[in-house]
Amino acid sequence: MKPHAGKQDYQRAFAGLYFPISRDGVIRGARDKGGVDREVAAVIGRLTRSRFQSLEELQESVREVYLAFGVEAEQLPI
Repeated sequence: MKPHAGKQDYQRAFAGLYFPISRDGVIRGARDKGGVDREVAAVIGRLTRSRFQSLEELQESVREVYLAFGVEAEQLPI
């Protein structure tokens, strides 16, 4: 699998989020913006943590989802 979402897609989805935030808050916050890339929405829906203390922690969780699906580290969009 090669990701088609890019860094800008995740920046757009995470813009305006306030931390700490719950997983549900991330999902709602990304969807409320509208126009979120399908891949971004699917990855956010697969996050395993229930709460995030910082943007960096959220980004690391996104990386973990991609790595679990076999995406090579150098191909990660975030």
